Amino acid sequence: MPKSQVSQSQTVEYLECLEKVIVALDDLPQGKALAEAITKDCNFIHLVKPHQVVEVSQIQMREGHSPKSLEDDNLDTHFYSYLEAVINRQIRSGMLTDGTCPEDYDDRKIRWSGAGVAGLWSCEGDILTLEVGVTSYPRCRLDLARSPLEALKLMERGLKTYQDPYAYFARGIGVAVIPLTIDGNVYLGERSPEVDCSSILNFVAGWATFSANIKEINFLEDAQRELEEEVGIVMNLNHNNTKFIGISGNPLTGEVDLVFVVQTEVSDRHFHFGSWEEHNRLVSIRNKSEGSTLLQQGLLPGEQLPKTLMYSSRLGLEYLVEHHW
Repeated sequence: MPKSQVSQSQTVEYLECLEKVIVALDDLPQGKALAEAITKDCNFIHLVKPHQVVEVSQIQMREGHSPKSLEDDNLDTHFYSYLEAVINRQIRSGMLTDGTCPEDYDDRKIRWSGAGVAGLWSCEGDILTLEVGVTSYPRCRLDLARSPLEALKLMERGLKTYQDPYAYFARGIGVAVIPLTIDGNVYLGERSPEVDCSSILNFVAGWATFSANIKEINFLEDAQRELEEEVGIVMNLNHNNTKFIGISGNPLTGEVDLVFVVQTEVSDRHFHFGSWEEHNRLVSIRNKSEGSTLLQQGLLPGEQLPKTLMYSSRLGLEYLVEHHW
């Protein structure tokens, strides 16, 4: 079959699948927002917004569910059942590593659990509670590697069976940190080819740290670690210098980040020197105009070639444009 016909056939199949997903999303909370994001080919959807978490200074977890098996819908996905039956079994077989050896990576990841477009969460006073499950880095990578059509097909399957577009997705949780300098500016980087999401513009970010004891999962400590590892800022994060502003994710891959804005004690000079392993370069955003131009046109100051902004960095930059500059 000629290449043009293959392309046309794939386009028709994609549009047909997209229509089924849009119809299935119609009655779900935030379903219309997800449908719009997919239709417009957006790479972001803000699932918990700043105005919803204004008072939050603490984040805690409760046990939830892991992703459905792609082969066995009868698999028990409850947190501890899945941990033992799937994750620990794969660790024992050597398929995964748990980071117990110094040279090993911890393949275990935290998943945002809960049927629907957004995972389950609630606010009571200053406490945000998230429902979380267990997943793995290879499962997260599988989501990142799918084509848009494959992702839509998996969404359609989840919606049909569980009324959950992300039932079969890893939905790994990460943290994103927007460090403000004492000069009032921020620096974001173009991710290097050696890391996930290469060439995308991003602030400080990384996967959250898994613990079998959900009471030990601490996103603020993860944010603190990422600040030190990625940009060499060593500081203790607390409610006086750090603000949680929401959760943003990728509509087609399902992954999400908890986003924090941090007032650091470093000046702009800190970012003018040094080596940044995960970024090719760092660029400053210094005012509302520069932030708005990046959000609306994808353009960094003084540049003409549009760039893609990571979903969680977009939420952080939107917040700064509205509340900081």
